[in-house]
Amino acid sequence: MRLKGKVVLITGSTRGIGKEFAMGFAKEGADVIINGRNLEKAKAVAKEIESLGVKTMTIGADVSISKDVTRMVEEAAHSFGRIDILVNNAGVNPFILEAEKIKEEGWDQVLDVNLKGVFLCCQAVGKKMIQQGGGRIINISSAAGILGEQGFLPYCVSKAGVMILSRILAYEWSRYNILVNAIAPGFVAGGMNAPILNKEILVSGLTQQVPLKRLGKPEEIVKIALFLASEESSYINGTTIVADGGMTGYHPVGFLELIAEMMKKKSQNP
Repeated sequence: MRLKGKVVLITGSTRGIGKEFAMGFAKEGADVIINGRNLEKAKAVAKEIESLGVKTMTIGADVSISKDVTRMVEEAAHSFGRIDILVNNAGVNPFILEAEKIKEEGWDQVLDVNLKGVFLCCQAVGKKMIQQGGGRIINISSAAGILGEQGFLPYCVSKAGVMILSRILAYEWSRYNILVNAIAPGFVAGGMNAPILNKEILVSGLTQQVPLKRLGKPEEIVKIALFLASEESSYINGTTIVADGGMTGYHPVGFLELIAEMMKKKSQNP
């Protein structure tokens, strides 16, 4: 119960690793504000969390729209009186394309949610934290923002941006007792990667790119977020914690190349 009495807002927390964040924070005693564009899904998550004995609230909002973010933060602050922790988890990665095939609207879709959305939420919640005398902001980046990955140009750029955004905000807001950090997961068995988990040949290829020879577990990422939100991390600020099983120690095969290689092996050995 490290976070008993704290209030946490988690964006994109209706499914996947966002839902895992919500459950993890609730188990540590925090009151949880669930956010997503689908309010019905948010209410379903809130119902699960209430069974853990904490308070919850659901707010439907698109983090890429400024007025939605402002409304969300105002509603949360009005209901709970404060926001102690912000976890910027909402993100998209809707396509795998070579750079020359990416359309402007596709680029905008990814950057609007993954980078602009993180900034809008940081700014709106940051203002509340300045008024209340402090807080913790945890932004979810990706190891792809460090390595770069073939076929994922907008996603990689957005996640690299999240890391430098976190560092600059930490510099600017330290005087207000606001700590800002990021987490950069590698291949995790859940969240955006859920659709590929039933493709054994692809999962096998991915794990070979990781020195630990396995995918990460969602709960391993949740534990890092809980650590950053607790007093145990009181001297950690402006950094990115990479949780990728050692993958960023060397550059792995590009994702598109990996898919092609796996499919070639499959055709040769039906």
